[in-house]
Amino acid sequence: MCYQRDVEVATETSPPGDPAPRREWQDYARPATWPPWLRRTFTLLSPVALALVGAWIALAVAGTTQAYVGPLAIDVAFRPAFTGESVIELDPVGAVVLDTHSGPVQLNISVREVDLDGLNGYVNDPYSLAGLDDQIGAGIQDVIVDAAVRAGLTAVVGGTLAALLVLRSVRRTALAAGVALAAVLGGYGLTALTFDPDAVREPAYTGPLAAAPQLIGNAEDIATNFDAYADQLAGFVANVAAVYDTTLNLETFQPNDDTIRVLHVSDLHLNPAAWDIIDAVAEQYAVDVIVDSGDIVDQGTPLENSYVRPIADLGRPYVFVKGNHDSVATAAAVAAAPNAVVLDGEPAEVAGLRFLGAPDPRFTPDKSVRGVPDEVIREGTEEFADEAAELDPPPDVIVYHDPSHAELFDGIAPLVLSGHAHKRDTYVLDDGTRVMVQGSTGGAGLRGLRDEDPTPVNLSVLYFDPETKGLVAWDDLTLGGLGQTSAEIDRHQAGEDDGAAQGPEDPSPAPDLEN
Repeated sequence: MCYQRDVEVATETSPPGDPAPRREWQDYARPATWPPWLRRTFTLLSPVALALVGAWIALAVAGTTQAYVGPLAIDVAFRPAFTGESVIELDPVGAVVLDTHSGPVQLNISVREVDLDGLNGYVNDPYSLAGLDDQIGAGIQDVIVDAAVRAGLTAVVGGTLAALLVLRSVRRTALAAGVALAAVLGGYGLTALTFDPDAVREPAYTGPLAAAPQLIGNAEDIATNFDAYADQLAGFVANVAAVYDTTLNLETFQPNDDTIRVLHVSDLHLNPAAWDIIDAVAEQYAVDVIVDSGDIVDQGTPLENSYVRPIADLGRPYVFVKGNHDSVATAAAVAAAPNAVVLDGEPAEVAGLRFLGAPDPRFTPDKSVRGVPDEVIREGTEEFADEAAELDPPPDVIVYHDPSHAELFDGIAPLVLSGHAHKRDTYVLDDGTRVMVQGSTGGAGLRGLRDEDPTPVNLSVLYFDPETKGLVAWDDLTLGGLGQTSAEIDRHQAGEDDGAAQGPEDPSPAPDLEN
């Protein structure tokens, strides 16, 4: 017997009166499901938004122009901004901000690096420095024009591609391209109409560079004096040979081959011409060691560290002690030279002499720190003097940047070499210690261009007896400052006029911290 079973197949159907199935969020993302008014708004605004976003991304990725202007490698970029301004970035020391225009465009100029070989070429031919400022000015103008054209094209291409990739519509892509082009032309046009060239007279500084106005004075004074100063640099170096020839004919002490010769320099303050002068004097006088009593740079920033690289090319030991304008990073940069000896509280035997020195207890790279009390300076000097007094054997030469409390070294060593004051001086203390304060071998750096009165370039060659290690004589070399090509020498013998040179009336004045 056969049985036939009916099979019921169930089907899912929505009973009459039930609500429609719920839509997922993806359904709302499809423009076809939007209300008509929203679709029209999206059709109109999407090319505009994509044009602006695409232009911004393109400028961020490929809107920077790189170029060399003189010895400078610079990056120039145009960026969208709510307030128009020009920013010159000098990482890591800060930036100069100029309120040059009101357009929605920001101009960024970044000094990426300095071509040291190219810069040395200018220093080796100092007469070429006179035209360097004009060359850099004209070169930057050309680069800015090229960068503006490139940035405009980059923005238009970026806005067009963004619309094409997202919308995939020829008509709306063309609209996006027109929007990007209009934004570029409108931004540039408003920038040109509101540009104020006098804004460079009122810069704003950020970062450590904010100390620059207090540190170096009025930029216009420096610019006015720069050409005159540059014309004289070649004369400085050329006159060194004449100075040396003069010493050969002096009817006083004449050093022999065994005499220890020390070149004392100080307060270079970033003057690139100082290296040629130091090298020329060291070669002519065949010095055994160069001693630098500090303030080799101005603000002690890592960016300034490249300035000390010529030390490695001087061909003789370079003994250095940190001044109040030098940072720990500065001292480390000097120590990186294979011929450098950085004094940091421990004695060092160099060229037959026993040197001892310690860093200045302060770091005061600008004039905003005048409030540092004299007690800080004295306590730091006193602590170092106590340590020096315990050394056996005692040092032949103490090197210490600030001579304000040099009397604390009296009787500990026969000679103290200092700087800081930017004015040469020498005197003998009660127990026989001679203090020799060097002037500025860098002509006080940029400060030498600030005033009409020139700051002379000072350095000295010291002669020591190889047996007793005592100072026998010294030559003070003075090269004319701004607008001068004079070069003169004064030879002195130890013991002459010591009684008349007992130091300043107040041997412990509080120094001006701008030095």
